[in-house]
Amino acid sequence: MQPIHNVQPLRSYRATLVPQGVTPSDVEDLADARLLPTVRVKAATAEQAEAHAHIATGKNVLRVERIEERAEA
Repeated sequence: MQPIHNVQPLRSYRATLVPQGVTPSDVEDLADARLLPTVRVKAATAEQAEAHAHIATGKNVLRVERIEERAEA
């Protein structure tokens, strides 16, 4: 019996991090104004990207956004 491999392509994601000391009620407004730190990670899914960002930085992740690759002209 041969093993089945489930290979998924990696995509780029921007994870918005929540630094310590930020007031919870201000987090969404700060994120919308792009005043919170971000990190870019490659992962197959948004859930994996969130986990990778948390492991790499040790910070809580507020949101993850997929970054579309620009087509070469």
